[in-house]
Amino acid sequence: MFNLKQYRQFLTKNERNKVYLRKNSSRGRMVADSKYKTKKSLMKVGVGVPKLLARFQRWDEVENYAWEKLEGNFVVKPVSGYGGEGIIIVRRRGKWAGEWHKMDGFLVNVGDLRHHCQEILMGKYSLHGNPDSVLLEERIKIHPMFLNLTKWGTPDVRVIIFNKVPVMAMLRLPTEKSGGKANLQQGAVGLGVDMATGITTFGIEGKGKEVEKIYDFGKKRLIKVNGIKIPQWREILETAIRCQGAIKGLGFWGVDIVLDKEKGPEVLEVNARPGLSIQICNKAGLRRRMEKVEDVTVRSSDHAISLSKYLFGEKFAEKVELKEKAKTIQSLEIIRVKIPKGFVPLLEKSPTIRQGKHRVVEVRAKVDTGAFRSSIDRNLAIKLGLLQPERVLYFRHYKSSLGEHKDRPVVGVTFWLKGLKVITAVNVADREKLRTKFLLGRKDLEGFLISAKKI
Repeated sequence: MFNLKQYRQFLTKNERNKVYLRKNSSRGRMVADSKYKTKKSLMKVGVGVPKLLARFQRWDEVENYAWEKLEGNFVVKPVSGYGGEGIIIVRRRGKWAGEWHKMDGFLVNVGDLRHHCQEILMGKYSLHGNPDSVLLEERIKIHPMFLNLTKWGTPDVRVIIFNKVPVMAMLRLPTEKSGGKANLQQGAVGLGVDMATGITTFGIEGKGKEVEKIYDFGKKRLIKVNGIKIPQWREILETAIRCQGAIKGLGFWGVDIVLDKEKGPEVLEVNARPGLSIQICNKAGLRRRMEKVEDVTVRSSDHAISLSKYLFGEKFAEKVELKEKAKTIQSLEIIRVKIPKGFVPLLEKSPTIRQGKHRVVEVRAKVDTGAFRSSIDRNLAIKLGLLQPERVLYFRHYKSSLGEHKDRPVVGVTFWLKGLKVITAVNVADREKLRTKFLLGRKDLEGFLISAKKI
């Protein structure tokens, strides 16, 4: 599936444990390891979480609780559980009082729930094997779009955060095999997600079996795993980022977010030791992505999302189209560069035109496969509003051919080439003496055929 160069981009378990988990303080891990402490911390800063119905710390609390009053739609889970173990998800009330249907269709009664709670209290599912406590939570009302993708549980979105930046995500779909739990180790389906658009890309089942199609219960047919648009994608990323403000001391972690059809994104849990299967879902390595943002000073939530969008956007929808019909480009091309909202371009001869709902300016660009990243002239970037402080992602250090050391800004740019949208990060350089003010590097030319004909 991957060549040697791609494997070097991947984060291994040893690297995760010995290098990146050290970014998390003991206090941060302590809070993240407790679903109850996590819930309390998130509620203090206004991050949405499923409603807490009860917390049991002793057996008599379990015994005296009025279980029969529960109608359905609830979840029983250990406070310090891991890997989805020890979680019972109840869908609706059964025929008789004191029994309910779980997400996998099997019946469970009051006696079963009490016995399960006793096992949790004894530490059977605890991360460290110590005595634990029990959370009884309200099960969220699943967003209609997700209802079409599974009938066995609540899908969630796992987002990996490093240095405050969302670096990778996957959509997890519970299956009958996983017992209604969105956990890949137990057989759920994981779909990689394009960070720029929230559109799914690739899929695996369980620990790594590749899947190309899943069943859509709304359309009642199989659909491709790529091309599924996750609703409220920006809000999901914002929610993930806000968790770091609530739980201090976490530098590398995962957050599991569900989408309630009425309340929007809500956090299920925060994981201070995120698994690595997410890399297989995305066919991309965490190590390479984290290296790109490790030394970046993240200014705000908007800046973090911009970094994620422009550095890790896969442009997957466009890649699919390119595979179906490759587009040939010349060494010189006219591209359409998107103008930031509300900005008036300072150009005399290039009026703005429309590209769908966006304002764009046509710019002549030179194709240069010798350069990895695209670049734009500084003066042109200023005139197009692309060099405003809030649009600068970070500064990249360069050493010129004359031995001079310089820091060049890297900005987020959206442009259209041959009608295809490209979201990318572009170097800002001095190209004032050159005829072409925009250079297209090979990072943004994947899938295009470059004509050898001179023009």
